Parts: sequence; structure tokens; C-alpha cells
Amino acid sequence: MAAANVIQLRELLRERVPGARLGMPVKRRGQLLPTGVTALDQVLGGGLVPGDLTELVGTGPGSGSAQVLHALLRKLAADGRFLTLIDAADSFDVDAEDPDVLARLLWVRCQKAEEALKAADLVLRDRNLPVVAIDLKLNPIAQLRRVSASVWHRFSRLAEQHGTTVLVITPFAMVGGAAARVEVAAGLDPESEVEGPGMILARLQFQLLRQETSALAAEA
Repeated sequence: MAAANVIQLRELLRERVPGARLGMPVKRRGQLLPTGVTALDQVLGGGLVPGDLTELVGTGPGSGSAQVLHALLRKLAADGRFLTLIDAADSFDVDAEDPDVLARLLWVRCQKAEEALKAADLVLRDRNLPVVAIDLKLNPIAQLRRVSASVWHRFSRLAEQHGTTVLVITPFAMVGGAAARVEVAAGLDPESEVEGPGMILARLQFQLLRQETSALAAEA
């Protein structure tokens, strides 16, 4: 169809059906949610976007994705907010956090990716859980390869509908439709733990792999 014909059709639709909406919907964004990791927030343009999925790809062993998750929990706890963690490999280290921080955590412990995604489907339908992290980093690749693209489409729609901030941690890029995808790499080893959280976070390197233009504009 020629461009002139498209323009004429749009004008006709506006005249005949004044209530119709033309084009893609414009997403309205709330205030960005800082992660507690300065370098990551800078890459994201301020933080995680409410109503969208953000994918954090942990490259290789010791990528630093677990440290990002702990930093996010501590940041939310300091602000008096809660984090719902869907832990797909039951790997979260509770010994690394103080009791007052853990009091702000809803920890859903799973053994398989399939279990975690079923739990996430239920959690994302609850408007009372505004910040959700889905940690798939340590699940076998074979489990993750079986995840249907429709899962992420459904999660994206639920997040948008309820304004939920969703962080998905993965070992490779797999979240279709993620508003932002960031890769983290650090090459940490067990001896790195003696450095303390601040020094470890400073070693993390982030690279923005993709970001929707609409996700950059947050409401004032």
C-alpha cells in the first residue's frame, strides 16, 4: 500500500471512528527503580523500569549476577520495600544477609526452571508484589532451552498490566521482549568474598545489549 493511501486511510478512520487508537500503544512509565549498583544503574539510564522485564545475563562462572541480586535486596530493604525472589535453583545465599534485610524478602525456592516459571506466573498476577526477581542463572541449559517464547510474552503483559518491576537473571540471552538486556561479567572466585560487597560490586563490568527507546523515558 502506498504511503499516500495509508495517510488517507488514517484520516478516514479518525473521521469515521473518532474513538479508535491508531498505532502502537505508548507505555507510561513510573519512576525508575535503582538497583543499588551504581554502574548498572548508569548503563540502564537510572535503574529498572516498572512494568517491564529487564534481563541480566551473567557471563560464565563468577559473573557477579548473584552480587547484583544481593545489592538489589539490600537497596529495597533500606527503602522499606520488599523483593520477591523466584529462585529457580534454590541457590540464594541467605547467610550473606542480615536478618533485617531478609525480613524484606519473599523467597520462593524451586529446583527446576519449569517450577520457577509456574511460580512466577502466579506471583506476577499479584498486584501486592511490585518487585520480582527470577533467578535462572544456575539452571541446566537443557531446562532453559525448553522455555517457550510465549512465557516471556505473558510475563511482559502481566508486568505491564500491574506495573511490576521484573528482573530476570539468565546465563545467556533468552528473554524475548525484554525492555532492556544487560550483560555482567567479573570472573569472581571464592577468594573474592573476603573483599567485601563494595569492592566486589566495583569489579563488575556491565554492557548494554539492548534497550527499548520507550523504556528510556520515565515519568517525572
